[in-house]
Amino acid sequence: MTTRSETTRSEEHPGPTAPPRRPARFSARAAAARWPDLLRRWAVPAVAMAVALVAMIAVSGRAPGGVGTVAAAGAVAAALVIAGLRDPRWAFVFLIVATFLRPAIPKILPTTDPFILAFGGLLIATVAWIRGRPDRRVSLGAIECAMALYLLWNVNSIVQEHEYRPILYPLSGQELDLWRYLIIGTGIPFATYLISRIIFRTRESLRFLLLTLLACSAYSALVSILQFHGPRALVWPRYIVLAPAWPERAVGLPNQPEVNGLILIAGYVLALVLIGSERRSRAQRVLLAVIAGACAYAVFLTHTRSIWLDFAVVVVLGMVLGKGYRTGFVVTALGTVSIIAMNWTDFTSSDRTSGGVTSTNEVYDRLNANATAVWAFLEKPWSGWGLGRFVQVNTYRHQQWSPDTPWERGLGIPAHETELGILAELGIIGLLLWLTVLVLLAHRLITAYLRLPPAGITGRPLAFIAVTAFLSLALAGLFVDLRLFDYPSTMVFALIGAAVGAADRLERGTPRDPLAAGRERRAAIRARKLETAAADQPRIGGTEVRNTPA
Repeated sequence: MTTRSETTRSEEHPGPTAPPRRPARFSARAAAARWPDLLRRWAVPAVAMAVALVAMIAVSGRAPGGVGTVAAAGAVAAALVIAGLRDPRWAFVFLIVATFLRPAIPKILPTTDPFILAFGGLLIATVAWIRGRPDRRVSLGAIECAMALYLLWNVNSIVQEHEYRPILYPLSGQELDLWRYLIIGTGIPFATYLISRIIFRTRESLRFLLLTLLACSAYSALVSILQFHGPRALVWPRYIVLAPAWPERAVGLPNQPEVNGLILIAGYVLALVLIGSERRSRAQRVLLAVIAGACAYAVFLTHTRSIWLDFAVVVVLGMVLGKGYRTGFVVTALGTVSIIAMNWTDFTSSDRTSGGVTSTNEVYDRLNANATAVWAFLEKPWSGWGLGRFVQVNTYRHQQWSPDTPWERGLGIPAHETELGILAELGIIGLLLWLTVLVLLAHRLITAYLRLPPAGITGRPLAFIAVTAFLSLALAGLFVDLRLFDYPSTMVFALIGAAVGAADRLERGTPRDPLAAGRERRAAIRARKLETAAADQPRIGGTEVRNTPA
């Protein structure tokens, strides 16, 4: 009889003794037989997630403080502790959901956001999971060192004295919490990269990550479409339809079309890769195709040119590299080109709501903001003006790109280019550390893509998902400062960590081809049976006597 510990051990270390199983075709009878096991494993975490979400939504319209808020906070904390500490993969799911819902859910406690609680729970659950188990640990290298140095440089900028203190946005009067800003934009993404390398070790565990990200993207597509095509009463959170930051664009839960577009692109790629990388039932393929189509259409509804550019690059990559799942990308490309050709006049117009790409106001905003960032770097090239100070610099020291650019465009806005924002706030040292992290991650991703087996969701398809997500994030960073948003960076860094972790385990001896490993194991079992049968045959005078039926 197989014990629970033996089962866990075999799942975490697939090899000649426990090879990965080939995905079977969908069977209603087999699915029904698995219900008791699924209920035993998923009931407590699922109920905990439901309790947490209901409690957070219940207090979403109430101010911090009060008996009801404290009681709801206690229920959320208890649910997260019970489910998350049982399994760090569930704790990871809670963090993903908490960061996804962060703009829609206020602080549960007077000084704590739900995503901070989820982040702390994930760290505790992961440490408890790897404690006393050296086989569950991963080696730290140049990437982790560069991340640590970049984090330390940010902390140094926080504790140093700077010209603008406290951090106030002059045009809105909003105060910026630097520690929260650092956790959102840098701390959580870096931590999820490392934790994802550690805990997503098998195909079964990888489902926690991929299905959660796919569900978030599907919900973003749903609310983006309902924002324009109703019924609006079904949309939550309500600010998406009642007070969107950009009424003419699909803003999603982040209330920002650029960030919403990143979430949609990731969901589109996930759905198409999941359709083609593994054998699935017809119902599953249809559902994934619907999600991919909804995400693609919602990308158009963002009416954001940089996101359209990201989407085009991803589709081209899918057509070139998507062996086994290329069809969806080809269909998307043909459909998009046909639609643009039929609506060429609208596409080349300045009307953003009809799909026009020639409006100039947003270009002026970015040009002036970038000019201000370059001026700020030249004034303080080494350590910058201090973390989070760009908005103040862009208000009191606002620069003009050229005499033909309206001076007021881009006044007092955050940086619209991630690297230039880092350069202005953290100086050349901070920028070099950040670029080191990106270059090392890109190198590891390319290596993982080349080394992983071509088939299976734990192979090259996973690396492809991570590569496209990383490239989309890098391209979007050329037009908006992504340090202001936690979910897109957390999503991308988690995917990168899962792909790099899969390549690391392959280098340590995991068979390159799971199907070949299964065949080798079966051949070895047959050989041992033959040897045993031959040894059991009686011999007389050195001659084997075969027991044949009369």
